[in-house]
Amino acid sequence: MLILDPLAGHPQSARHVSDPDLRGTVKELAQLDGAFVVRHDGFVLSACRYLDAVVSEVELPLGLGSRHIAAANMSAVTNAVGIVVTESAVVRLFCHGKLVGEIIPELWMIDRTVQLRGAVKKETFGELTVLTPSARRVTTAQ
Repeated sequence: MLILDPLAGHPQSARHVSDPDLRGTVKELAQLDGAFVVRHDGFVLSACRYLDAVVSEVELPLGLGSRHIAAANMSAVTNAVGIVVTESAVVRLFCHGKLVGEIIPELWMIDRTVQLRGAVKKETFGELTVLTPSARRVTTAQ
């Protein structure tokens, strides 16, 4: 069951992913159904959202559920990156409808590495490092 957006009406200054006061809120809201929509510059636009985009060419490994399907589909039809956090805290990254990376908590704690597939571009913004697929697929609207 989805709920009304609990971040609606809050000032933009209180909705940036780097704000330590937002961290606890995001952690609690992430346990509810629904997705976060985060703008490219790190501002959370909404929370507890239902995302629906059906794309027939998205293929996922067996065992991945509706969160993964939603993230893969949204990344296939938009320029967004889909990020899924599972109940066991595994983080999976989707770009252009494809699973491109995984963060497995146990491995992350040991050596702080991210498991990525394919060529990767690394960008650093202050203390944040962003890894993205280096080869971009060009899509056209139909």
